[in-house]
Formats: sequence, C-alpha cells, structure tokens
Amino acid sequence: MHSLNLPVCASPDGLATEAWVFVRVIDNFGDVGVGWRLSCLLADYLCLRVRLWIDDVDALDRLVPERAGYQAQIMVEVWQDEAVVQRQLADAADPVLVIETFGCDLPPAVLARMTECRPLWLNWEYLTAEDWAVDLHAMPSLQANGLEKYFWFMGIDAASGGLLREADYVAERAAFLQQPLLQQAFRQQYGLPLQHSGQLWLVFAYASVCWPQWMAMWQQADTPITLWLAGGQVIDSLRAQQVIPPDALQQDGDVWVVGKLTLVRIPFVPQAAFDRLLWLADAAIVRGEDSFVRALWAGLPFFWHIYRQDDDAHLHKLHAFWNKATAGWPAGLRAAFMVLSDDLNGAGSLDGLRRVAAWQDLCADWQNWVKAAAAWSEMLHAQDGALEKLARFCHLPLK
Repeated sequence: MHSLNLPVCASPDGLATEAWVFVRVIDNFGDVGVGWRLSCLLADYLCLRVRLWIDDVDALDRLVPERAGYQAQIMVEVWQDEAVVQRQLADAADPVLVIETFGCDLPPAVLARMTECRPLWLNWEYLTAEDWAVDLHAMPSLQANGLEKYFWFMGIDAASGGLLREADYVAERAAFLQQPLLQQAFRQQYGLPLQHSGQLWLVFAYASVCWPQWMAMWQQADTPITLWLAGGQVIDSLRAQQVIPPDALQQDGDVWVVGKLTLVRIPFVPQAAFDRLLWLADAAIVRGEDSFVRALWAGLPFFWHIYRQDDDAHLHKLHAFWNKATAGWPAGLRAAFMVLSDDLNGAGSLDGLRRVAAWQDLCADWQNWVKAAAAWSEMLHAQDGALEKLARFCHLPLK
C-alpha cells in the first residue's frame, strides 16, 4: 500500500491537491475514452483536482464536446514538446498522484519535478484477463531516478485492478430502461430510428476485410436484423469492397436494406451517451477498451473487435477474456460464439457455410446467451471497481 496522507476534500473549493494524468492517443477514441473517464472518476470519487495532459485534444473535443461541468475539476493541457511542458509545469501545483496511461513515457521535466515532490506514480496499463497481469498488478518497479513506479492492471479478476465504473451506473441504467419516454427522447435527440426490424445490433468496430463476409452471413441467415453502424469505419470497409453502392449510407440517418438485413448509419455520439446506445440494443459489436467495458456493464450479448497488435499479441488478450467469460456457457453456444469471435478478429478463417451455420447455432441458443451475458455482468458489478481498489491502495476514502 502507498499512503498519500491527504485530508480528502479539505480545501476551500472541496478538492484536494492535484493528480496528473498523461495520455498519448494511439487507438483514437479508446485511449481518450479511458483517460477522460479515469480523470472524471478521480475528480468525482477521490476529490482530486486533475491535470490531464493529452496529445490529441481534437479527439477529446469530439468525444467530450461539453466539458463545462468539469472545468473546475479537470484542467486539460495540450501535451506538446518539452519547452511547452516546462511552461505548463510552472503553473501547476505539485501532484500527489501521477498516472501515465498505457506506458506513454513521461516528459523529462515531469520526471524531474516528481523527484522533488515524490508523488505516487502509476503506469495504468491496458485491460487484460491474462493471469500474469494479476501476478504483476500493483507491483512496484524502482526507476533510475529513485522513484517507484507501480503497475496498475485493470481486469476482470477479483485480484486485478478492476474496471472503471461510476457509482450510480446501475441506477442510471434501470431508470433509462424503465422509462420509454426517456428512450424516445434520446432517440430523437440523436436522430435514431424509433422502430427497427428484428434484432437490433449496435456495431462500433474497426475497418476490416471481414465485413463483406459477415454481411453475407447475415443475409443468408434470412432472419430480420437491424445494424446501427457507428463510427464510419465499417461503412467505409463495405463501400471500399463494393458491398454497398458508393452513394449508400453517406449521411447520418441513411438506411440501406437488402433482404431482411437493414443497415442504419447513426451519428457519432459523445462518450456520455454511448451507454444509452448499448441499453437500447439487443446485442453489440464493440471495439477498443472503453467501449468493451461499457458493453460488460450493460450486460448484453456482444462481440469484441479488439485492436490489432503486431505478432497477433491481441489474440492472447482476446482469448484470455473469452475463455473465462464463457466458461459456464452451454457447449454449443460457446463453440459457435468462439469460432465467430475468432473469425471477426482474424484468428481463423471460416468458409461461408460454416460461418452461417455458426451464426444460426448462436441464434438458436439466443436466450442462453442473453442469460449468460447478464450473469457475467452481474458478477463483475459485484466486484469492487478500479476506483474502490485505487482508494484502498492510496489509503483514501471514496467520496
């Protein structure tokens, strides 16, 4: 344990001293999403004033277009060259906590400042369900400057660093699902269709050569299904591979129908609205890390289109999660799901007949999939989240 020894919320404006969070954007909205959500939770539940350094403020502005509610709690700094960082540091109070997200390497001027004020230093790692991450979680590493850096591994195991979650999440979800007027207002706010045909899938995924094959699978399955396509990359893939006409799905709200398959281009929504998209859907395909965790909290059936890494390192992470999450599933459901998950993520290649057969097997066991996804989500909700675990690690009470 590392004690910050702070009087929480003792300052006149209700905030304690500063925490610094550093984000370099690699996976666009995934890195930004985690960095911003972490900053908000530090401010909301640990009463820390957060200084967020980020090298792509444009991505943050798009994901969080209205930051006014956090102006007093989160100061956004554009992470540029060393000279700019030094000027920014001149106006910054000493931090009690410094978090570098995903091993982004801190600027030399920041490291020099840290040797003077000696904050708690965390490397906030990518989420993984691999067993080695639990063994290394919260372990210190002595650095050349004499400071210890602790490695924080978010994960699904009780002994991991947990997952980012708001304290009122369950109540917010219940209120939304129980009030049709709220759902209708949300749909109208973002120009979402008020009705849909068959199952409703939210698809927020990366560009891939697999999408024409999956479109063919959905068409051949010959059951009604509606896809809300978010983010544009799936549509770009379909257009580039001439699956849809050049003029199809160009504008938000555009619809393209072939047989019993309906594609709808939906607008980009800010991070704060993404949960509601998931709550409206029957199932989802999500990408990256922040969206993946939100799908876990939503408790609906979903596939994870994971960010690809060199040497297929991402597949170890993918399999580690699903091997644990599907351990109690019926054998047929598990087999169908795993083969399609691998197909989606480039871990195997199915011919058209096997792909359609796997999809039909999945749909035939739909209710078991719904129950299994909900049960897994409830189990995760019963665990302490990342902020509860961080508060214990720092000896800080939660607000």
